[in-house]
Amino acid sequence: MDLSKLPQLEGWIRVGEEFDPRTFLLSTATVGEAAAMSTLFWPEFTEYRNGVFLRFLFERRGVDSWFDELKGDRRAVEGVVNHVHLWDVFAPNSEAEYAVLAELAQRISAMWRAALKSAFPSREFIVSVVDASEDYGPTISIRSA
Repeated sequence: MDLSKLPQLEGWIRVGEEFDPRTFLLSTATVGEAAAMSTLFWPEFTEYRNGVFLRFLFERRGVDSWFDELKGDRRAVEGVVNHVHLWDVFAPNSEAEYAVLAELAQRISAMWRAALKSAFPSREFIVSVVDASEDYGPTISIRSA
């Protein structure tokens, strides 16, 4: 990820040196912000009706409605419920931010794969990233394989 073009990091990245996030984060991020981001980056899950759902998106009544509408197709319900549009979480303001957000989606998807593997070692999942830049921006989703 090329962080050097991000306006927020101007002055924090020295030419020829590796970016060290510690000082930047100490100066700009709170523990609350870091904790909130960690729940997006390494989510917890809820098992329900033989499906696996991102806990922060799970709402029983809504999931039941999707099961009804999709005629009990668990994988389809997981796909509808378990998706996050990064534009709903982060508001990019420049071309550089749009580009980094697309790369960030790939990193988050890798963390979701690892979190799923850790929580459900015997199950297989599909973690997808779609970069619909003209529509909803980078979108990450999960469903059972």
